[in-house]
Amino acid sequence: MAGKLFIFEGPDGVGKTTIVQELKQKLPASEFEFLSFPGRDEGTLGRAIYRIHHEPEEFDIKVISELARQALHIAAHIDVIETRIAPWISDGKNVVLDRFWWSTLVYGSVGGGKQKALEELVAAEKTVWGQIKPAAAFLIDRDSPINRREDLAYWQLLRDSYAQLGSQQGREHPVHTVRNIGSIAEAVDGVATTIAEALAK
Repeated sequence: MAGKLFIFEGPDGVGKTTIVQELKQKLPASEFEFLSFPGRDEGTLGRAIYRIHHEPEEFDIKVISELARQALHIAAHIDVIETRIAPWISDGKNVVLDRFWWSTLVYGSVGGGKQKALEELVAAEKTVWGQIKPAAAFLIDRDSPINRREDLAYWQLLRDSYAQLGSQQGREHPVHTVRNIGSIAEAVDGVATTIAEALAK
C-alpha cells in the first residue's frame, strides 16, 4: 500500500517548523519520513539552491529576479520528488513536508513575480507529482509572527495570500487551518489526531 503525503504551510514566523519538529517525536519513525521541502542535505540540488537563495554573494550573484528565484526552487522540488519523495510513498512510507509548492506561488507573487509564469512553473511541478496529493494540508496561522523582525505589512500580505490559496486548495484535498495561538503541545496534538484520522481512511 502506498504511503500518504502531509504538508505544512504558512508564512515565516507562524511556528510551522517547530510544530513539525515536535510532531516528529510523536509519529513512528518506521512509518514516516520528514523533509524540509525541498531539503538542504549536503550533495543535493536543494542544498545548492538554498545557498544561492540565502548566500548569493558566494556565487558572485548581485541580483536575482523573484521569478528566477522561484524557478530554481521548482527545479529543486522536482528533483527531490523524483529522487526521494515518490519512491518513499511508493514503498509505503508516509511523508511530512515542511513547505510545499504553495510557497512558490505565495512568496513569488507577493515578491513581484509574474503570476501566470509562477502558475506555469507550479503546473510543471504538479505534473511530476502526478497522482500524489496531500492526504491533509495544514495551514499554520496566527495574527503576528513569533520572535521575528518582519515587515508586518509584507507579512500580512503573505498571510492573506496563504489564506486565499488554502481556501482554493480545500476544493481539491483536505486543508486544515491551525491557529497557533496556544501551546505548541496543543497544536501538535491536534495535528497528530488529524493525521491518524487520515491514515485510517
